[in-house]
Amino acid sequence: MVLLQALLNGLLVGAIWGVLGLGKQIVLGVIHFVNFAHGHLVLLAMYLALLLWTLTQADPFLLLPIVVVIMAGVGWLLDRVLVRPLVPRGERAQMIATLALALIIENLALMIASPQPRSIQTWWADTALRLGGLFLNYGQLMGLVVSAVVFAATWWLIRRTPLGVMIRATSQNREAAQYMGINTSRVYGIAFVLSVVLAGVVGAVYIVSSPVDPSTAWSFLILMFVVPVLGGLGSIPGTALAGVLVGIVQVLSSTYLDIELQNMIVFVLFVLFLVLRPQGLLGKATDQFRISV
Repeated sequence: MVLLQALLNGLLVGAIWGVLGLGKQIVLGVIHFVNFAHGHLVLLAMYLALLLWTLTQADPFLLLPIVVVIMAGVGWLLDRVLVRPLVPRGERAQMIATLALALIIENLALMIASPQPRSIQTWWADTALRLGGLFLNYGQLMGLVVSAVVFAATWWLIRRTPLGVMIRATSQNREAAQYMGINTSRVYGIAFVLSVVLAGVVGAVYIVSSPVDPSTAWSFLILMFVVPVLGGLGSIPGTALAGVLVGIVQVLSSTYLDIELQNMIVFVLFVLFLVLRPQGLLGKATDQFRISV
């Protein structure tokens, strides 16, 4: 029963890591932009959700659409002032600029919110749904539902809409897409805003079950790169599967070994995949990075 509970908890945690990796997957697969501030955008969304909850005392999941809209605005602003100028300047400039952005967000959080951990306290925070001998935390269960909706909506957007066709075309060959009349700069902007929105979803959901402090963002740093690589660069279904795998590995490690070892074991798994299956779980053995469904 302990093993089943650990696997269930891993699924609930891993669903959120899948959405975290999905945002990173899109910005890498479409724009080929190295964003080291992605975890700090999650941090920003966590504090935003905390602020809205403090002001309204509303259910955090009802505040999710507001967080998403605000984060979309943040993404649009960052695309205009940071991403577009940096895309043609290469990975080194992108890394330096986004690390600077990460430090700015973290220090603003330190000045405004203090270094003390903060959390959202709801009447259902300590309640759980019981299924036989298993327990499902309400907040994490809602996170699983939100994550499933996000992945389904993203798959539909990429696979079934004209915008999705433009996104896939741009990720495969930007010059050819331009010859076909696609405004690739606009596609880049939409892709980046979408990645920031996904970071907002992660932040708004994650703070329901975990406290936040200004250093929280660094805990996302390894995961936001590990999950897309394990799933297969460019693979949306692979990202979902990898997120669940990472969540299960973390929970099993903390259950049977030591909680301090969970990220180390994830990183060992990451290295093994790089050596034995570098294309990831559902990725293709190719040197061209593209979004697939």
